[in-house]
Amino acid sequence: MKKLFTGVLAAFLCVTTLAGCSSNKEADKGKEKVINIAAEKGGNLDTKFDYVWVNNGELYKELVFRHLFKADSTLTKVSPDLAKSYKLSDDGLTLTIEMNDGLKWSDGEPLTADDVKWSMETILKAALANGIYTSAFSNIQGADDWKSGKADSLKGITVDGSTLTIKFDHKVGNIMNVLAQFVILPKHCLEKSDPLQLHNDPYWEKPVTDGMYKIGDFQPGNYIELIRDDNYNGEKPKIDKVIVNIVGDALTAAQSGKSDFMKSNSPGMIEELNKIDGYKSFSVDTLFYRYFIVNYEDANGKKNEKMADPRVREAIMYAINRKELIDKLYPDLGVVSNAGVPEGYNGYDKDLNQYEYNPDKAKKLLKEAGWDFNEPLKIIYYYGDQTSIDFINAVTQYLTEVGMKVDAVKITGDSTTALFSVKNYDIALKGLSAFGFEEYYGEYTSQNANFKNIFGKTGDFDDLYNQLVAETDQAKRAEILKKLQVQEQKDLFKLPMYTLKNKIFVNTNHIVLPDGITFGNPWYSYDKQFEKWDVK
Repeated sequence: MKKLFTGVLAAFLCVTTLAGCSSNKEADKGKEKVINIAAEKGGNLDTKFDYVWVNNGELYKELVFRHLFKADSTLTKVSPDLAKSYKLSDDGLTLTIEMNDGLKWSDGEPLTADDVKWSMETILKAALANGIYTSAFSNIQGADDWKSGKADSLKGITVDGSTLTIKFDHKVGNIMNVLAQFVILPKHCLEKSDPLQLHNDPYWEKPVTDGMYKIGDFQPGNYIELIRDDNYNGEKPKIDKVIVNIVGDALTAAQSGKSDFMKSNSPGMIEELNKIDGYKSFSVDTLFYRYFIVNYEDANGKKNEKMADPRVREAIMYAINRKELIDKLYPDLGVVSNAGVPEGYNGYDKDLNQYEYNPDKAKKLLKEAGWDFNEPLKIIYYYGDQTSIDFINAVTQYLTEVGMKVDAVKITGDSTTALFSVKNYDIALKGLSAFGFEEYYGEYTSQNANFKNIFGKTGDFDDLYNQLVAETDQAKRAEILKKLQVQEQKDLFKLPMYTLKNKIFVNTNHIVLPDGITFGNPWYSYDKQFEKWDVK
């Protein structure tokens, strides 16, 4: 009877003092230091935690998953994380990594060099993987035999206690930066999983992690609760809990107080975020590209005859007044681009064709190429924000003014897969937030499993790309980049439109940031000094 009375009294106090006391979350917020961030619905979050070997830049992923190294905000310098120390040989072909002692996963199991070896081996066979990883790791000795099944393990990676040794066939100039992005996953949880289905594994329903936080309560499609992980060996964060609200509209989440930290490169959203009291913005330069990709030729050499003549591709560039569009749609954010190296970056070729707006020249080129003006140019795009739609509408108008018929269609579903498999288009608007120029130019290589389906396997970029990947000297890299830009404009398989800056927003009415913090490319992982963040 006494227990029953105590339970009723507790329930009464919960209702009267907290107006509902939903799972004690509001009560927790009164006692604990809690911040909210938002993740938009879609993809895995409707059913499980998002897969990290494609994109790992979101804050909530950084808080629960670690890398061998931490990158700085410029993504150019690294410091140890899971690794305690490292040594890269003078020729760049041998990397020796000493792991930290006493590392543990959130379930208490030891985190070892074997987890690293397994992770690097597995991503080379995974169906979904960011190209920055597979491109770099494919240079490890024995990678081809491992991927083809001729070998039982990846020859170039050996483990001796806490020491990991990686041997490369070819120098990978940015290997340290790549390892500062690559998430190590728990071998003991996933070693029996099919790499081709790893992104669908039940593990993602509540993953075992290794970051400063672990997964607490997780309601797919609703929220993820991140709580401190006592097994984390680094500096403990001041903030007790992070609530990741899974929302349909990130702007509404910010306006309703469900997000204290956001990123955006949408002018309309930025305008509204600037109106929110206490929201402070930080401008970030990023290699965020928008360009049209040309459905030119498949991997077997079959051409799309409509786009085969380079004069057609040139005509499209001259027909679009890109500067006018960017000035109107992306003020203070967009910069017209003519190749993969934006103006102002080391290696930019000042002699590039600028493709200045010239509709008369566009009409002349189309006629010379024998363009059928009764046949529509098919454009597809997958961005749904109003500014992107306005951009497509304006492009359609420009092309119509030079006599082209245009059929522009927004696609849904797995958009990136459609670009390379369901190729019922002539050009497609695509975005890329590039880790570096290697990622952008890697799309042209004959080894790129996706892009060879629309660019063909010409191999024109392969030698220069391999030189770029291996080179660390900045002056030599600049010369390689200039040659790549010349080749890019010669082929015009991409029709470059613009690059975008990004803005980071922080609710400084609630969050106290450490002094001197700098933010970087929000699509990639870097050290945000989150352990020093606090709340008011």
